[in-house]
Amino acid sequence: MQEKVDKGKVLVGLSGGVDSAVSAWLLKQEGYDVLGVVLKLWEEEGQTDKPWTERTCCHVPMVRYLCERILGVPLEIYESALAFQEKVVNPFKNAYAAGATPNPCTSCNAEIKIRTLLDIAQEKGIPTIATGHYASWGYSEDYRRPGLKMSPDRTKDQSYFLSRTTGISPHNFRLPLGEKTKAEVRKLAERAGFPVSGMLENQEACFVSEKRVTEYLDPRNPSDPGSGTWKAMTTSGKFLGSLRTGIGLTRGQRRGHGIAGGERLYILSVNPVKKEVLMGSKGELMSRTFMIEDPQGVISSEPEETALPLFVRFRSTMAPVPCRRDPGNPAKLILENPHDGIVSGQIAAFYDRNEILVGSARLV
Repeated sequence: MQEKVDKGKVLVGLSGGVDSAVSAWLLKQEGYDVLGVVLKLWEEEGQTDKPWTERTCCHVPMVRYLCERILGVPLEIYESALAFQEKVVNPFKNAYAAGATPNPCTSCNAEIKIRTLLDIAQEKGIPTIATGHYASWGYSEDYRRPGLKMSPDRTKDQSYFLSRTTGISPHNFRLPLGEKTKAEVRKLAERAGFPVSGMLENQEACFVSEKRVTEYLDPRNPSDPGSGTWKAMTTSGKFLGSLRTGIGLTRGQRRGHGIAGGERLYILSVNPVKKEVLMGSKGELMSRTFMIEDPQGVISSEPEETALPLFVRFRSTMAPVPCRRDPGNPAKLILENPHDGIVSGQIAAFYDRNEILVGSARLV
């Protein structure tokens, strides 16, 4: 039996889910000296009494069990609830209050999870961190830079959720699941002896839990700017009905808005100042142009420097679609074909022709 080679230390971010646990297990199998870290981000009242499958991210009791009973690696727990509240939850609420639709997972990775793991690793002199994200490192020949490559499992790809994260590189950030599918990872989890059936699949806006966003954001204080009766209108000025609130509704939403009509009605925009929700047809959602702010990566350069093929995703589940910069306006981009996914507050992640992430920005 060949003796394992000690590959040095690696700090692994754990959540209590299958993916991060398998990442730690794989690295240990490779010969790494693994230190598990879990960030305590959120704990609702009564959370400790809930089954693991009903708890919000991250799941400290499950992580402790995995490290002690199965992985056999040391674990450190870091209290990050205050930072999470300030940098993820509060901006989430504020964005909706302004009529935009935020993406809390991209903020959490960039501002809390990956940033904190990098800081801890630096303090401890550990050269590398690792997570259970589905993405891998590649090199963009077009834009001459390393970037995260989309996972072959398109249903699980998480390069989009890492698109706002800075300070990471192939040298300090390992992604053991990069070339694997979810089905393969679950088989590895079963082989490792993890209690797969009791391990939660992390989801977006974990702190909202099972509540709908509108319920979570419901302004119950009569003095709250979002409280009071809202109007649902068409673009032609037709009154469609009254809404209890428009906070939490998002552009493109077809269900759950409470307005019935003879045709399918979609949210076009939310105006908290007028307390008005504009609604219309699918065709009215389509657009060939979009505006951005807070650009990162190649998209922060001049338009002529991104004249090579460029593709964009507005959500994690969509395929990259062709776009180009407007030569006269660095903040404006033009799609090859109209799209219905342009939503203010969401993230636009940009890729090269080989599906390697090369930049990102926030949609205006």
